[in-house]
Amino acid sequence: MGLIEIVLAGLCLNATCPDDEGVIDTTVRDTRLTRLAEQLKAEHFRITTFSNGELSGYNIIDKEVIGTGVAFDIVDILKRKYNFNYSVIVPEENSFLSSANHGAKNLLQQNQADVAAAFLPVITTFRDDISYSTSFDTAEWVVLMKRPKESATGSGLLAPFTTPVWILIILSLTVVGPVIYLLIFLQSKLCKDDNNKVFPMPACIWFVYGALLKQGTTLNPVTDSSRLLFSTWWIFITILTAFYTANLTAFLTLSKFTLPINEPSDIKQHKYKWVTNKANGIKDYIKVENTEVMPTTTKKLVDMIGNSSSIPDVADLEILSNYVDRRDMMFIREKSVIKHVMYADYKRRTKKGEPESERCTYVVAKFPITTFARAFAYSKRFKYKELFDSTIQHLVESGIIQFKLKENLPDTEICPLNLGNTERRLRNSDLLLTYLIVGGGLVVAAFIFILELVIRSSWTRWKESHKPRKNPIHQWSSFGHRSNNNGYNNYFENPTFHTPPPSYHTLFNPPFAFNNPNCQKKNINGRDYWVIKKESGSNELIPLRTPSALLFQYSN
Repeated sequence: MGLIEIVLAGLCLNATCPDDEGVIDTTVRDTRLTRLAEQLKAEHFRITTFSNGELSGYNIIDKEVIGTGVAFDIVDILKRKYNFNYSVIVPEENSFLSSANHGAKNLLQQNQADVAAAFLPVITTFRDDISYSTSFDTAEWVVLMKRPKESATGSGLLAPFTTPVWILIILSLTVVGPVIYLLIFLQSKLCKDDNNKVFPMPACIWFVYGALLKQGTTLNPVTDSSRLLFSTWWIFITILTAFYTANLTAFLTLSKFTLPINEPSDIKQHKYKWVTNKANGIKDYIKVENTEVMPTTTKKLVDMIGNSSSIPDVADLEILSNYVDRRDMMFIREKSVIKHVMYADYKRRTKKGEPESERCTYVVAKFPITTFARAFAYSKRFKYKELFDSTIQHLVESGIIQFKLKENLPDTEICPLNLGNTERRLRNSDLLLTYLIVGGGLVVAAFIFILELVIRSSWTRWKESHKPRKNPIHQWSSFGHRSNNNGYNNYFENPTFHTPPPSYHTLFNPPFAFNNPNCQKKNINGRDYWVIKKESGSNELIPLRTPSALLFQYSN
């Protein structure tokens, strides 16, 4: 085969031949659509709709019903292209689905209307009665609520660390004290040395707790191993408190809120009341779930959020003021409508002259309650469905419908969850945990104090009851102290650890009252001394405010 034959064969393979089945189907479809378009010019349709915010609605002017909203922007595009006429029919109830058979769906089923011009959620079970157009988009139903004054994370003092970190910190406080005691005890048993000293268990536990609060300790480890244990815990506490302080500062200076709900099931779990308007498709879907038998594997929306507390037939702004503001209810609505509602409320507050910090009183949850494809609905006898769907598909692909949904909205996000403020004043609620700690500490201290009194009283009575009536013989130890014949090591009589030494500055104060006439402060050879007149008549000089003062001890 020559070069020319190869080129011609490639052209044939890539070319669309007249007998190709796809071309035949496309040609037949185009012919059919052209014929329907010619027939459509003489048609007069009956279009039904209902008020649903910016999406669809109607006005009555001189007894004539005029459709409004994005839905009728699409209808007008179709009208200009195909030159048909239409009239708007309003259902008795302002909704698509009606329990009394007075909704827009009933008009389509009874062939009293040809098209329902509204952004309707595509519900599969309705396809037996009506048909849907090509989907406009996949819409999200979200929750609008009052902006919380406080973050749902609770007190700011607990915010720097997550719950697992707090659990591990408490676990370490519980474990480290006994571990230190055990290691020191084993070291003293394995290494016999006069310097080995075993600290009691309570002292080790209090050392661990005191180090966490940056307190000193009366324990003086002697061996290298015990010193390493103590220093390791101090280093751990230093790093821990540094991270806590930094994170707490960052938390208190940010105005980021966490909402009380994080998923749809939280609404029913926390028993929050919610509201939606009568024309909302979410209401229709929940009604379908309650009336029809669904597979047990399918999780119902009503089981997650519960039945609505109220379904009023009023405007969205009125729902905000009467239900969200006054009754603290959650408003479930299409996200595209919620944006218009929040923007209208923001502009209303701006015109009233409210401060900027008080204009964003509502906030939208970040998660969707549910998602549905939205479309027009046709009656079963509507023969121009294919023609309308073809044009709607072009509108969707060109982005015209999405443009119409956002046409009157600003480019920036309206009243976001995080307002972006850089200054935040410390609120009383941030210190709520400190009040609880102080109150709890007082209660625990009082309880321990009473417990100590009871133990001391019981111990005293026990000693009195076991005290021998006559004991003329006293045994004395080699150190000249009376020995304990009973063999009891009373913790209260023989404490095993001592109070801490006095503060550094107190070492240089006189060991007597300032009004002592036998003591005078004098400067001798450029140095300050306390001149003390002793009982023998001689004077004793004690240097003042010098390290050498530690070498002197005053005694009468």
